Amino acid sequence: MNTKTLLVIAALGSAAAGPALAHHAFNMYDNSRYLPLSGTVKSWDWKNPHVYMILETTKPDGGSETWNVELSSPNIIGRKGWTSKSLKVGDKISKLTLHPMKDGSNYGLMVSVVTPSGETLKDKD
Repeated sequence: MNTKTLLVIAALGSAAAGPALAHHAFNMYDNSRYLPLSGTVKSWDWKNPHVYMILETTKPDGGSETWNVELSSPNIIGRKGWTSKSLKVGDKISKLTLHPMKDGSNYGLMVSVVTPSGETLKDKD
């Protein structure tokens, strides 16, 4: 193989690796705060690059509030004991802890959850 061919292969390999560098950081979450929530799972999406949940909660005034919850990838939380069936739509969650967004929106990064069966699963330590 000549030098020119090797350079083309190297350039293509570098270009293909570029999207891996584009993964977002988690600095939009307030990692110093732990917000406890309870509610009903409205959506549970077990897919890459992150698992997502929508949780419907009840506000103190009796109204409802929707929270979007981001988890790590299925591979990462799978090594911590999670499966795609750990939670399902309709599950009543008594305790979910997350790091809320710094901007105050109803979005957060999962820390841990107590499943309806009483099992505690963690995403962040």
